[in-house]
Amino acid sequence: MKALRYYGNRDVRLDDNVSEPAISEPTDVLLAPQWCGICGSDLHEYFDGPTVCPTHPHPLTSETLPVVLGHEFSAIVLAVGASVPNVKVGDRVCVEAMQRCSKCVNCLSGHTNLCVLGPAAYGLTGLGGGLAEKVVVPFNQVYKLPDNLPIEYGALVEPIAVAWHAVELSGIKPGMTALVLGAGPIGIAVIICLQAMGAKTVIVSEPATARRKQAENFDVDYALNPMEVDVISKVKEIVNGEGVDRTYDCSGVQATFQASIDALAASGVAMNIATWTKPALYNPTHALNRERVLMASCAYISRDFNAVLKAIEDGRLKGLDKMVTAKIPMKNTVSVGFDGLINHKDKHIKILCSPIT
Repeated sequence: MKALRYYGNRDVRLDDNVSEPAISEPTDVLLAPQWCGICGSDLHEYFDGPTVCPTHPHPLTSETLPVVLGHEFSAIVLAVGASVPNVKVGDRVCVEAMQRCSKCVNCLSGHTNLCVLGPAAYGLTGLGGGLAEKVVVPFNQVYKLPDNLPIEYGALVEPIAVAWHAVELSGIKPGMTALVLGAGPIGIAVIICLQAMGAKTVIVSEPATARRKQAENFDVDYALNPMEVDVISKVKEIVNGEGVDRTYDCSGVQATFQASIDALAASGVAMNIATWTKPALYNPTHALNRERVLMASCAYISRDFNAVLKAIEDGRLKGLDKMVTAKIPMKNTVSVGFDGLINHKDKHIKILCSPIT
């Protein structure tokens, strides 16, 4: 079969002789990926890696380079094992990509995103991925799509689940105020999750004009340019003079990290979602003086997928169609997709690739 595989730094190849996966366990589901999103993790691996992609046999998958890419994907069910209870042949589905051992203390306590043998995910650490013609996944990581969701937008469920997990973990409540730092793909996903959970006021800070306009398309209450205004002062002016209830750092740079703390009201929560490539400077007094809380969020768990799909089905999660800024064939993933997100990132939120076109 054809599959897009990662061999190493800046070395991704479309191979046409990859062995086809097959059902080997009664709980397996054989899928035909239809659409797959390009994630920032894919870009990090391509330009800076390998970091997550294994150069030695991975403790969960036993695989090493090359590995199939693609962890944000929707698919059609081709076949099911004898003990699969939740999907049938022909169903349209999305996939919870995070792999787990299901035996460690974290997995057994429900924190499968923090498996001690991780981080690991389909499309990064082996056992196939969404940028291939076929993949096998355990039934409990496969979810039927709502009837009102076109299959291409099913590829957005995974990145939205990342945002949903972070927003819920932060303890957001209806009527609260929030500041989102960065209006890239995850920032946009955080915006729509905040709206779905009833946030009263959503403020976005984004220096890039095009991305700021993208945020405005999602009906944020205020879109600020940190190059032109003092974000902290403006946020306090917008809300109650003290600060917002929650902040979400989706950029991962020193300026946004500091702003995520300083923009908080007393007892507020600063949630870090960004992946950092170098340490940040931090003075704990900025948190101590107002009893502010600094938290971090990693990926998602099964509950987040169920919550996102329900919120899509009942209409609380809106604007998924506006998140997709390009659809391309799998063969153009690097030349058009990676290039577009790196060199023309102001024009894109999410680029979807298809193994069937």
